[in-house]
Amino acid sequence: MRRKLSTPLTSLTSVSDELPGLKISPSRSLSPLDRTKRRFSTMVTSAAAAAVTRRLSATIGWYLASHTQVKPQIVRQGRALCLQYIKTQIRRSTTCVKKQIVMKRLQRMIETECGEEVTCNSDTGVLSALRALCAALERKRPEAFRHVARQATRAPSAMLRSDTALAELALALARRVTRENITWSKIAAVYCICGALAREAAEAAEGEPSLELITAPAAAIADVLHEEPGSWIASHGGWNGLIDRLRASERDHTSEKNLRFMIGFFVMTFLTLLLFRWLLHTNPSYGDSYIV
Repeated sequence: MRRKLSTPLTSLTSVSDELPGLKISPSRSLSPLDRTKRRFSTMVTSAAAAAVTRRLSATIGWYLASHTQVKPQIVRQGRALCLQYIKTQIRRSTTCVKKQIVMKRLQRMIETECGEEVTCNSDTGVLSALRALCAALERKRPEAFRHVARQATRAPSAMLRSDTALAELALALARRVTRENITWSKIAAVYCICGALAREAAEAAEGEPSLELITAPAAAIADVLHEEPGSWIASHGGWNGLIDRLRASERDHTSEKNLRFMIGFFVMTFLTLLLFRWLLHTNPSYGDSYIV
């Protein structure tokens, strides 16, 4: 049965032959895969899909290729590093009421979700390098990594009670630090900020803080590493490049100490010669007797 009020396809072809300016694209049948893709594209926006892929990459390591082409291993290892550094910060806390309980729950979560990455970080020395670089930054600028929530927002108590707000705050600060001219020191500064926020949240909790609240900054780290900082880390040798950066810093520190020692030695020698010359000029007899 032919539908009424519809033009057959053959008549459209004849019309296109009479009108050269009219171009009709040839009809093609969509495969089941193409129909599925089209149906999915109409249901899911790009922003929602990006959010889903970020969450999946942070949990099971699966990620769809984007314009930054960040390796999933970079993200997983970076998130594990953040969780390990958060544990270090909570261990250093002196005012967290439920510190031991939080550390046990955090350690169980780290072993369950990031077992392979944690072993890699510990065996290769990446975790030790990150701790050393973060400690150097904290010694250099202690006020920058103290009361971070109070410095960054007008309502720090509200930020420290919500895991979503804490993750958004950590993400905003991390993007501000790595906005341009990314270096390993800036990467370490991001970890200092995330560790400080997690520690402040644990200390501000009245009872036992939730694990989601303590680990919220690690989710921000995963989001940041899907962007330009992750590509920068991948192009600079991966996380092992942090070890090379620390070794270079130690070599520079050793060279600086040697240079200071040599400068001090020459200054002391010069001052000794000046003193000896002054003694010779003020006491000529002393110089003559010394020569005889």
